Amino acid sequence: MKTGWISRLTIQQPARRMVQCLAAGAGSALLAMTATIAAGQGTATETPMSAPNGYSLHQSIDLGGRIVNTAGSGAMYNTLVNMRSGPRVLGETFEMRALPGKTHGLVDTISAFGSGFGGDPNDFARLNAAKGKAYEFSGLFRRDRQYFDYDLLANPNIVPGSIPIGPNKAPVGSLAWGPVQQSPMMFNTVRRMTDTNLTILPLSTLTYRVGYSQNIFQGPSLSPAYTIAKYDALLEDFQRNSSDDFTGAVDWKPVQGTKLTLEEQIDHYKSDSYFTLNPNGFQVQEADGTPAYLGNWDSETPYGISGCNTTSMGSAFTNATTYTLLSPAQTPGGLPVINPACSVVTSYTRSQPTRILTPTSIFRLQSTSVTNLSINGDVRYTQGTMNMPLYYEAVNGLDGAIRSIVYSGYGKAHRQVMAADLGIVWQLSKTFSLSDQADYSGIQQPGYANVPIASTLSTPGAPDQTINYSGQLTAGHAQALPHGINGVTTPNYFGIENLTNNLTASWEAMTRATFSLTYRWGNTNIGQGVPHAGAIPALLADPVNGTVAITENGGILTAALRPTSNWDVNGSAEVLYNDNAFTAVGPRQTRQYRIHTMYRARPWATISGAFNDRERHNNTNNNAESVAAGESLYYGPIGHADHSRIGSVSATLTPNERYGFDMSYSYSDIYTATNTCFTSGAAANLPGAATLTASGTPNVCPGVFARGSTTQLVDWFAKDYMDAPTQFGSGSIHLSPTKNLRSDLGYTISSVDGSRFFNDARDVNGSLVSTYQSPFVKLAWTVRPGLIWRAEYNFYGYGEGGPSGAQYCSLTTSLTASVVPCNSLSYPTGQTESPAGLTAPRNFHANNVALAVHYEF
Repeated sequence: MKTGWISRLTIQQPARRMVQCLAAGAGSALLAMTATIAAGQGTATETPMSAPNGYSLHQSIDLGGRIVNTAGSGAMYNTLVNMRSGPRVLGETFEMRALPGKTHGLVDTISAFGSGFGGDPNDFARLNAAKGKAYEFSGLFRRDRQYFDYDLLANPNIVPGSIPIGPNKAPVGSLAWGPVQQSPMMFNTVRRMTDTNLTILPLSTLTYRVGYSQNIFQGPSLSPAYTIAKYDALLEDFQRNSSDDFTGAVDWKPVQGTKLTLEEQIDHYKSDSYFTLNPNGFQVQEADGTPAYLGNWDSETPYGISGCNTTSMGSAFTNATTYTLLSPAQTPGGLPVINPACSVVTSYTRSQPTRILTPTSIFRLQSTSVTNLSINGDVRYTQGTMNMPLYYEAVNGLDGAIRSIVYSGYGKAHRQVMAADLGIVWQLSKTFSLSDQADYSGIQQPGYANVPIASTLSTPGAPDQTINYSGQLTAGHAQALPHGINGVTTPNYFGIENLTNNLTASWEAMTRATFSLTYRWGNTNIGQGVPHAGAIPALLADPVNGTVAITENGGILTAALRPTSNWDVNGSAEVLYNDNAFTAVGPRQTRQYRIHTMYRARPWATISGAFNDRERHNNTNNNAESVAAGESLYYGPIGHADHSRIGSVSATLTPNERYGFDMSYSYSDIYTATNTCFTSGAAANLPGAATLTASGTPNVCPGVFARGSTTQLVDWFAKDYMDAPTQFGSGSIHLSPTKNLRSDLGYTISSVDGSRFFNDARDVNGSLVSTYQSPFVKLAWTVRPGLIWRAEYNFYGYGEGGPSGAQYCSLTTSLTASVVPCNSLSYPTGQTESPAGLTAPRNFHANNVALAVHYEF
């Protein structure tokens, strides 16, 4: 359960000889199975498995395996495909049904289905059983493995450097520093999900339902952390989260067309995850062999003399330019030895076990008993308890004089939810109806936490402030945790109240045309902090206290047309306006247009198309008054805009059973943009991203001097945007030249040609300019009824490329800064790097063959 294990998993792939052996073995096994079955047909009468008296029985199984060969990035293959070589149970079914006119026992029908067992990343098993009017039972188990390592995500883009081993002016070796070759947000997790439901007396006036579901999520992952002692650290998270959900309900059907339901749901969530340091970060050791973590894994500047107590370094320190940080390893293959007066972390652990119990009571009403009137509504109430009995965080190592830091505390919160929904449809006439849908939810989440200021142990003072100091240590206190947790019981609060009403009038103007008009009104109230009365102040202190109110008004026009008996068209236009927004990217204006059409040119030919366009805007200033007063670090106007435009067309042509075609194409454009101020990112003589005004001058943030500064400018101004136009196409041909042979040939491709704003001069587009394609071939040969050979070939290819990176770069931030094109510099930038950037390449291709035999009995 170490990151090394995760990394090894990404590069495990069968050797060519192993692939050949697997292919030969799978083929021989399938051939032997078929030969045995065929021989049995010729020598004796086949005896099917007997079914219990009064039942019919049908079973099938698909046995086979996969043969996989990959080249390129194993991490990306596992992220997108994650198929492995080996034998598989690709499918199995079991169905038993009662024969008509027979007297049966406990079961009328029972069926079981399963797929993917033996090593596929996704597998499932399902069991259904029923007995007439007595009961219905269903059970489902699902398991999926999720691997993710997109190495550009959260990557600090460190230019390769090194730390000298031996005297810095005459080193005998070096320790590599950067680049980071994997995503700091990678994970390799497994989910196991079990769902069971039992309905008793499903057709009676009173029906009883019970259910149980469990979801277990576990596995290792990496995550960036805040400062651990002196430096930023990369943590390994051992995740173990689970939930148990219980349901009990009674349905009462007093009259035809009416059902009343009383339901109780109880959800219990457990989080037992804990954090340690990433094992790959232990790059050095102490003199006694103890591994040590240098920290600041995301820094452009390698670990240096500033991390050491120079008065305690002895002969290893002469002055600020002559020193020795690392000495050669004392044992073959060991790690370099760091001076004992230099700050490191030797161990770290953090745990925060959490338990959440959430019971919810629900009352539902469904009725069509009253002529021309339909009612559907529910009321829900939740009273949840969240409890973290012990927060524990401990650091050991050296941070100047501090040898250990320990936090210990607890927290608790409640979650109260009251919600109700009511929908009514009144059919005023044959062609005209009115409906109203009202939805309300109110959530309150008060809580408190008590995490006292950390306890520390420190060396008593100079000159022996080293990690191997063995004398008396001095007890003390370190800085408190952030966000208002200052060593006392700190209350907090979050609440949100939503009320939405949709009033709709529908008119069937003619048999082939229906129109409806909806008026939507909504109100949202958000409160946070203690106290949470009054508006949130312009000066956003931490914690933030106050309330925000948002009122929404809008209309929706919908039309459904049928110009001819074989042509359908429907669409809608929606316009909404909010008088406020909670976040900078929260919309004030929303417009959405949708149209869908289907044309059946022939009984065997169908053509369909769809288009959806959603646009949202927020053009208001953000904290304009506090900006003018020099209180806020953000400068308006926001100028936020985003849109999502998706168009698609597809055709299905099946002239006869011998051949058919299936084709589809879609185009989507996802765009978002917001004004922003960003720091340069220039460090260690490396340039940072910069921007220019329309007149060609440095585009620093407006109003920067309002904060009182007259000389130092630290922020650039830009339009932060991302545009991801994506084309997706697929096509397949179905051919059945004979009754016993069926085949499918197809191809799918997804291509993105996007662009975005870069606030990191060394960042690249990555998947925003990429192509993912997969041609496939499927064959099925029916040897005899109930015996089918199957073969499938898939090719997976993923690649990235195209121009990337910031357009302009600078080493400083000022009104007179020298801003030049990034591609004119000798330093690495996104304009001059490979498409992979400063991390590992992500392109790959893979061949995946699946062989199977389907046998029914």
